[in-house]
Amino acid sequence: MTDPAATDPRLEAAHAFLQRHAPGFGALRSASSDASNRRYWRAQGPNGESLVVMDSPPDKEPLAPFLDVQSRLEQAGLPVPHIHARDREGGFLLLDDLGSDTLFSWQAGAEPTARANALAECRAQLVTVAQIDRDGLPAFDAPRLITEMQLFDDWYRGGHLDVDWSDGQAGRWAELRDRIASRLATMPPVFVHRDYHSRNLMRGEAGWAIIDFQDAVAGPLAYDLVSLLRDSYIDWPTDRVEREIDSFWQQARAAGLTDASLDEFTEDFAWVAVQRHLKVLGIFARLSRRDGKHGYLDDLPLTWRHLQWALDRAPELAPLRELITGLEPENAPENTHG
Repeated sequence: MTDPAATDPRLEAAHAFLQRHAPGFGALRSASSDASNRRYWRAQGPNGESLVVMDSPPDKEPLAPFLDVQSRLEQAGLPVPHIHARDREGGFLLLDDLGSDTLFSWQAGAEPTARANALAECRAQLVTVAQIDRDGLPAFDAPRLITEMQLFDDWYRGGHLDVDWSDGQAGRWAELRDRIASRLATMPPVFVHRDYHSRNLMRGEAGWAIIDFQDAVAGPLAYDLVSLLRDSYIDWPTDRVEREIDSFWQQARAAGLTDASLDEFTEDFAWVAVQRHLKVLGIFARLSRRDGKHGYLDDLPLTWRHLQWALDRAPELAPLRELITGLEPENAPENTHG
């Protein structure tokens, strides 16, 4: 059998990094990869302990944002993987091994009460996240929000579904897209993880540890709550979602993060959800068509249902609901892996 390191120079370099900082640890085994260019390798120590090497190619995924945000989260007392060693130039980090028990995998076999408690714990953690220093973080401004939503048009409608729009439809899309971006951009900014969902929360002794945080921005208070409660991978019960929105709003008010009424905050939540779900539909389609990661197509139907849920709660966006009628995931051509 061919040694993978012989044909994978990054893996060979990762092993050399491991041996420099944790001599005696064994061969690297794949721990996971994600939708980016990062990879994670697990290694066992002589006494059974385990560490993870994060491979983040500097030309594609520079380490600076990860290191910056990890420091902010750790200083806030939030559970994140501790960094034991780093090679900025090479693009490697030596991290705690948090295991493989994500909220997504764990909840699949958990009792309803335990699932509800876990969701509440993760929701409560977001109040601390929102209060973290956001100085120097990229602004979740209108151009960035527009760019994200345009993924829906380019990769989902035009690519995955192969549906043409008239000039009039394209114009209405641009107008609605820009209206959503303008509204979100005027919401008071807080620290936003940006991907706070069930596959980025790891079950550990110190609580639900947070990973994949390097894309943090300064943006709307409701954003991370949308990521958690309207997850593209878990369909949390609607009554539970509504209770968690209420609980978060109460905690956020008490912490001085918002002075909005519950109705106002819930409407903000819906607008933010519409923006995020449009983006995610586009990202999942792009991951399939451009990157060959077709498994994400299985998550399109739930994301679409979440989009409809949000549109139900944002009456001013009724024209968007009308515009995208007919773009349901089940209407994709049979050959969707092209």
